[in-house]
Amino acid sequence: MTVFTSKIEYLDGFQKKFTDSNRENGALASYVEKQLTLLDQLVAGISPETFWAITPDILGIDAKLVLVTEMMRFDDFSDDEIIRIVEKDYRFYLKELCGYNLGMETKHSLVFNVR
Repeated sequence: MTVFTSKIEYLDGFQKKFTDSNRENGALASYVEKQLTLLDQLVAGISPETFWAITPDILGIDAKLVLVTEMMRFDDFSDDEIIRIVEKDYRFYLKELCGYNLGMETKHSLVFNVR
């Protein structure tokens, strides 16, 4: 398990996977850049008053980035197909990662509050 304690370490983990792939240009690269820009904006807006409203969006972006890095290694998916699948499935990523089936009720946790 990789532990990171800074934005640079977090982003470097994704960047390494992205540059190791053959998808550095095109629709997927633009999609990732858009997610990273939005992430920067959301993080900059965190305060005690906005934490609860912003955190689900940050969790959603993280899930999208993880799914992109998982799916981009499959050459039979185009960039547009990956983006479509990620946008459809990212809300359920953490639920499935934690061993829940889609129909199961999750525990009351911030982790499952993804937007």
